Order: sequence, then structure tokens, then C-alpha cells
Amino acid sequence: MSRRTSKSEDEDAWVFDSLVGFLRGPVWNVPILTFIEHKSLIFEPDTDENEEEYKKIHDEFKNLVDFMLGSYMEDIGISSEQFEKACGVASTKIKTQFHHTLFEQVWAADDFEIFKSMMIQKNIELQLQALELLKQRYGVLPSSLRPGQEPEPEQSDDDQDNVEDGERKIMAEVAKKSMADHEANQDTMDEDTRAMEEAVANSGDEIKRLEAHRTNQHQLLAEHFKTKIDISDPSLVMGADYTSSLPEEQAPDAPIDEEELQKRTEFLRAQRDKLLAMKKEERERQLAEAEKDQLKSRPKSARAARSAFGRGRPSTGAGLDPEVLRIRRALAEKLKHEVIGDN
Repeated sequence: MSRRTSKSEDEDAWVFDSLVGFLRGPVWNVPILTFIEHKSLIFEPDTDENEEEYKKIHDEFKNLVDFMLGSYMEDIGISSEQFEKACGVASTKIKTQFHHTLFEQVWAADDFEIFKSMMIQKNIELQLQALELLKQRYGVLPSSLRPGQEPEPEQSDDDQDNVEDGERKIMAEVAKKSMADHEANQDTMDEDTRAMEEAVANSGDEIKRLEAHRTNQHQLLAEHFKTKIDISDPSLVMGADYTSSLPEEQAPDAPIDEEELQKRTEFLRAQRDKLLAMKKEERERQLAEAEKDQLKSRPKSARAARSAFGRGRPSTGAGLDPEVLRIRRALAEKLKHEVIGDN
């Protein structure tokens, strides 16, 4: 191999690895995850009543993904043709560099069923997180929600878990703030609110209901990967937890009537909305820190992240640019062939 060819391949590999780093960093994840969380609230399991609205939000998500990818490509100054070429010599470490959440984000832009499942799961996850905060307040956290029950992920040279680490830090800060607010408001809390908090915190049925919905979504998504994307082992892109998650066995609650059950469900969703507001505050700090580092080196990406984070969507006029669309699809294909292989 000539020195010139080797240099060219090194440059191509750098392009792809640079994008991988971008997708695993806060400038990408803060606006993308904020969008997913806030837009997921209308995505309910076991209903297709909002299907048209789901598709509109999917179009917004496509625009956001392409807006962020396009801004980054402008920063590093390459064309879609150059990126497609770079995909051909991408790092052999790609399988360890990408977590299942990044697979979902990339593929969800092109696949409505993946997007829909991702959003439903996020809605369920947010309600479980809100329930976790309530249970922490009253000291009744079950083992499935207790921190420290799962081993900490091993750190690699690639720091492949930095997205999850960032989310854990956000939830830790939110939990502290939630507990502090709860203690500060103890004397002014009305009896009905206190009774509802305690009832939901002590309810095993809420966890079982949400976990059952989440498990069902995991199974539906696994089937979709098998049939539509021809993946024989969905855990390659979904994470092992996606195919092994089962509701924890708990003693059933005493029977309650439908009206009370509905009240508890609505209360938990209100707690979920409060959780979202606190998470957004923490993500604001995350993004501000990232901007300090990248405003000079990656100005377009940093400004795009700030714009998308503030509005919840790209700036007016952003659309599915054909060049950026080529980049996204080239990336999706590279992920499929390198990480999954030919099935």
C-alpha cells in the first residue's frame, strides 16, 4: 500500500471516528434526548389514536437529526460523498463505540416503527423515573429501582458508556433536588397531595403495569428488527436488557376502583412532567459546559444544539436536505453492516 493511500485512509477513518465522538457527546445528546423526552409524552402503549400526530413528530425528528448532522458536517468541512467514502474505511472499533441508544436514534429517523417504539419506551421510562423519585421520598424503593443493584459498567478506552454516565449524573442531581424540595414543602403540603404521594409510592401495581408495557415494547421492537431489518439477534442493537427485561414479582396491591386508579395514573404523569422540567435544567448546564469547549472548534454544531435545545426543533426552514439525508443513510448502512453483519 502506498504512503499516499495509507494517509488517505487515515483521514477517512478520522472523519468517521470524529462523527462517532460527536454522536456520543452532549452537543448531540442534549437536544436529541430533550426532544425525545418532551415529545414522548403523547406516545401511549396499546393505542393508535394519535398515529397522525406521531408521524408529524417523526418528521420533526428527521429534521432535527439532519439539522444536527448537517451542522457538524459543515464544521468539519466535508461533503456527503466524502463521508460515504469515509464509511468504507471506518474504525474497526465501531461495534464497541456505538451503544444501542445511538442505533435507535440513527435508525429511528428513517424507520417510523422504531421511532414510535423508542418514544413509547421513553414515556414509560420517564414515568418509572418519576415513580422512583416518589419511592425514594418515602423509603419504599424496590430492588428493581434501587441504585447500585446493577454492576457499574466497565470503562473502556472508548468510554462507550459516556451517554449513560451523563444520564445517571442528571438523575442523581434531579433526585437530590426532588428530595430537597419535598422536605422544604412538608409543612405546606395539603393532606390530599400527601395521601396521593404515599399511595402511589407504596403501590406495586404501578411498577408492574409500567414494566409490563416496557417489556411488550421491547418484544415488538425485537420482532421489527428481525423482520424488517433482517437482524437475527436484536440484542446486538437493543442491548441485552431489551430482550431479557421482565416485571419484578411483587405482592399485588389491595383492589382499588377504576376512578382511584385513574387518579393515580394522572398523578404519576404530573410527577413525570415535573421530572422533565428538572432534567431540562440539568441538561442546560450540560450544554453550557459543552459550549465552552466547542464554540470555537465546532461553532455551527454548538449553535445548532443551542437553537434546537431552546426551541425543541430546528430553526424555521430546516428540512431534509438531500446531502445530509445521504450522510444519515450512509451512516445507518455502515452501522448495519459493521455492527450486525450479514444475517
